[in-house]
Amino acid sequence: MCGIAGTTAKNDQALLSGAVSQLSHRGPDGQGIWIDPDNRCAMGATRLATTDLSDAGAQPIKSADGRFVLAFNGYIAGHRGMFKALVKEGVLPRSHNDAELVLYLLIRAIAADGDVASALAQLSGQYALALWDRDQARLYLARDPLGIKPLYVMNRPDGHLVFASEISALSAFGPLQRDEKVQTEYFAHLFVPSPATGMTDVALLPPGRVLLWQDGHVTNGQISHPAKQKIPVLGQARKQTDPVAKLHDAVWQSVGDALDADCSVGTLVSGGLDSAGVAAMASAIARERGQLPPVGFVMGFANPVLDETIAAKKLAAHLGQEIHVVLAPEKPHEIFDELQKTLHSIGAPFGNPSVVLMRSLSRVVGRHAKVCLSGDGGDELFGGYPRYQGARLFDRYWRSVPVSVRRMVARIAGGNRSGNMVRFLEGGQGDARRAFEVWNNRCAVPELNAGLVRSALENSLAGGLADVMMAFDRDVTLPGNQLMMSDRMGMAFGVEYRLPLLGHDVVHAAAGIGTKQHLRRGGKDIWRSIVAPYLPKGHVNRPKIGFNPPTADWLAKVCSYVWGDAETICTALFDGFDVPKDRRAVYWQRAISGHAPDVALTLWALMVWQMWLNDGSVKRQRVLAQQSFPRSSARVIAPAS
Repeated sequence: MCGIAGTTAKNDQALLSGAVSQLSHRGPDGQGIWIDPDNRCAMGATRLATTDLSDAGAQPIKSADGRFVLAFNGYIAGHRGMFKALVKEGVLPRSHNDAELVLYLLIRAIAADGDVASALAQLSGQYALALWDRDQARLYLARDPLGIKPLYVMNRPDGHLVFASEISALSAFGPLQRDEKVQTEYFAHLFVPSPATGMTDVALLPPGRVLLWQDGHVTNGQISHPAKQKIPVLGQARKQTDPVAKLHDAVWQSVGDALDADCSVGTLVSGGLDSAGVAAMASAIARERGQLPPVGFVMGFANPVLDETIAAKKLAAHLGQEIHVVLAPEKPHEIFDELQKTLHSIGAPFGNPSVVLMRSLSRVVGRHAKVCLSGDGGDELFGGYPRYQGARLFDRYWRSVPVSVRRMVARIAGGNRSGNMVRFLEGGQGDARRAFEVWNNRCAVPELNAGLVRSALENSLAGGLADVMMAFDRDVTLPGNQLMMSDRMGMAFGVEYRLPLLGHDVVHAAAGIGTKQHLRRGGKDIWRSIVAPYLPKGHVNRPKIGFNPPTADWLAKVCSYVWGDAETICTALFDGFDVPKDRRAVYWQRAISGHAPDVALTLWALMVWQMWLNDGSVKRQRVLAQQSFPRSSARVIAPAS
């Protein structure tokens, strides 16, 4: 895994080294810069060496004739087998690094028909890349179809462009200006959906996008999504005809591929199904290969309601894994400091408080492993979120109830607006479009005027509501939320998270099983049956906890640490928003009560927004608060009983 950056502007070349240095955490094992002799392009890369640790894997990498230069950030599943196939065809690779494999395949595609998108569709893995064609003076930029790896593009007024793996690296080419117009979508999603980034003239390449730049002109292509492909990806034969057996075999193969590294490998473990299932298969495969099971990592909480360490330790003992328990931060200054650092890493407002946990966890993972397997994607592929059950209920029964009756029931039950049932009833008062908008909008403060990204609304009526919601989470929420966390927080400590459940054969096989089957018996029925033989007895029936902090408690701690008393907190949180003073106090009390998690999450996102507007820091406000109030007033506000 790496960090990459580059430019097509001659005047920017002197700034490239600064951009690459900004990405040093993504690649602590080496750096390289290539400048076109004709001064038409320059690109650089930092390297995290996970396969072929020799200097032969250094980047950027050039073709033998010098025509093509590639900067590659990613991992290609099964690349060793594909290398063997190339050797049989007479190709003599200089390394065993997957970046060189990608270079060969792209060169072949350009020579044949120029269809880079189709060539990349044959690869399973995670990547973002830049390829320069010296003969044609063309720059190709591409991002994997699931959006696992990021690639940001900044447009220059003269038609040139700059690209980088992180927003912070783009700042080396000049000052960046915040785009506050992302506010509406941010509060609805708790992140900024691509291609928007929160910065003017900076775009996040959407998942699967192939951008071709030549002489100031841009054309776009699209890599087909594995859920919609009809043929196997390169090197992945499908012999099974039974869809469940096919899914099992696809996951087994994907986990085995993810374990293929020339460095230390670990796995995340939990009391749930996804990371646990991946860890269990990884341990079984390691034993088959005569290796020790990979080391495990789990987040521990002081609050027993959130803590999964007992189940994780039982799982690790069952699998023969060594396990490290990482304690979640609890002190206000610890949470606040970690949050500031996450905002710098992401470079945009990001309202999911779990990112703080991911950073704390990744710090410890990085001390023991360069590669770590995770269960990201399981809920989206296998039907793990409760909202899907609501959508299924709506499709089967609720939409047939007269609208007048549905509205009456919603009014009667409207006393506690934070309850899941009330939210279901609110969304279920109209058609499928209304249900989709209400159930996917995470904002619990109407005055913030939150709204879903337009592309989500355009697709919201195609197919059954449960199918559409699962596809929406897979294609929009997953890359913008969980995958953003995995990439930024892992790379902050030189950790490459590999996500076997997002192997392309796995995604294809999961999509081939009907939503009804996935959602049986409370959801994840198929996945539960697949992983049960590998897990301790009873593990598959544990209640879902999720990777979530005590948001209400954290919100109270951080806000009081930063701003002081409740009145000052409300003034700072709602600064710039038209929310009456009395309503601000109501929202604040509900948020910290512990009984309104949706309100707590919205106010956490609001706090993050204010921090982002102040360059990721609220030190100025904290000083003012400490000057205005006695030190004793800067207390932690205890959640109401």
